[in-house]
Amino acid sequence: MTANERDLRRRERSAKMTLWLADHASRNRSLFDRLCRKLLARATRKQAGQDFMRDPLIDNDTGFDPDELERYQRGE
Repeated sequence: MTANERDLRRRERSAKMTLWLADHASRNRSLFDRLCRKLLARATRKQAGQDFMRDPLIDNDTGFDPDELERYQRGE
């Protein structure tokens, strides 16, 4: 077995376990299902520096003044 095959098998096992975990997290019938939900939420949460959807304008709470907003809406 070459290194590429081992890497492929490892990724396959990881994908199967992730799907199994997601399946249990979606049921929410038992305490174990709730634990799976918390584990999945923790594993998929993005760090603040890695979230590409963050906007510095929004984060800094830099807003528009009413005149600037009105000019923007008129297309000036």
